[in-house]
Amino acid sequence: MTGSFTQTTRLLFLAFVTMSMVACGFHLRGQINIPTALKTLILNSQSGSDSFDRALRIALTRAGVTLVNKADATEGILELKVNAISSSDTTLARNSSNDVTQIQRRLSSNYFVRQADGKALYGPRNISTSKTLANQNAEESTKAAYNKEQTEAMGEDLANQLIYDLGYAPL
Repeated sequence: MTGSFTQTTRLLFLAFVTMSMVACGFHLRGQINIPTALKTLILNSQSGSDSFDRALRIALTRAGVTLVNKADATEGILELKVNAISSSDTTLARNSSNDVTQIQRRLSSNYFVRQADGKALYGPRNISTSKTLANQNAEESTKAAYNKEQTEAMGEDLANQLIYDLGYAPL
């Protein structure tokens, strides 16, 4: 009887956890379905961030998109143009010496998909991400390394948002 009680308890607990996750809106994300018209693209990134560009190329490749050079492109291949990434910081906390201890960094950019003649087919679309950065009152070298690492991670998030958004392009 003890064995069946614990098995029943486990099943009820599993059912409760599953129902809770469904009730809060949790969904597993699978492979992003990029429209067929976007399976081959020319990437024109003017983001100003090498780490973002690298993350975007990796994310596009994982999503099944083939990138071609503009010189090698045939008629009908669309161009993904990414504008410059803008960054803004908001002070969130200060210590007793009035030194900044925590900031919120926001990265944002616009992108669009266009034809060879420059006519936009999708966009401009806005993508953005923000993150709270602590350690702002640390030694300068530590703070700079931490901020750089976190900004690169934010660039990866921004690239993934762009890919996710491309999955909804009506092309």
